[in-house]
Amino acid sequence: MRGRKVAVLLVGVALVSVWGLTPGIAGGGGTGGLYIDVDPAHPAYAAIRYLVDAGVLNVAETGGEFRGDQALLRYDAALWIYRAMQSLSQAQPGLDVAAVDAQIGSVEAQLQSLQAEVRNTSGQLGSLRNSVTALSAEVQALKAQPGAGNFAGQVRTNFLLGITGVLLGVAAVAMAIFW
Repeated sequence: MRGRKVAVLLVGVALVSVWGLTPGIAGGGGTGGLYIDVDPAHPAYAAIRYLVDAGVLNVAETGGEFRGDQALLRYDAALWIYRAMQSLSQAQPGLDVAAVDAQIGSVEAQLQSLQAEVRNTSGQLGSLRNSVTALSAEVQALKAQPGAGNFAGQVRTNFLLGITGVLLGVAAVAMAIFW
């Protein structure tokens, strides 16, 4: 929005310098032009036509004369710049507040859903910790049993340790994702 205003201001300055400080820009003729004193062969004719069509310049305000050889008044410059800015603001719609508000509502709903998932996952992690603790206690109990040195006991112990490691790994991944 600010860039657009700067561009319009620069156009306004150009208008002031071209029409206000350059005498005779609309050079007589009036042969079928939009202003009776602007020759359609003049280099500025297309620009003047564009500004009239855009509503920046109004032929009726000056009695049909452009008066390109007269100095531009600040009042006229202000009016032309204002009209140019109005034309730009109508041609380029602004921010759709309703759409942004709807997107914010959608993001809020997603955030609430994520918060519920985190709470649910926290509960699951607590349950997983209890399971790991119980498995660790079982491993300790197996180690303490007589004959734990045999091969079957070692396989069971290794299996329980493997399961414990997997559960701890899953818990760590879940915590990394949801916390």
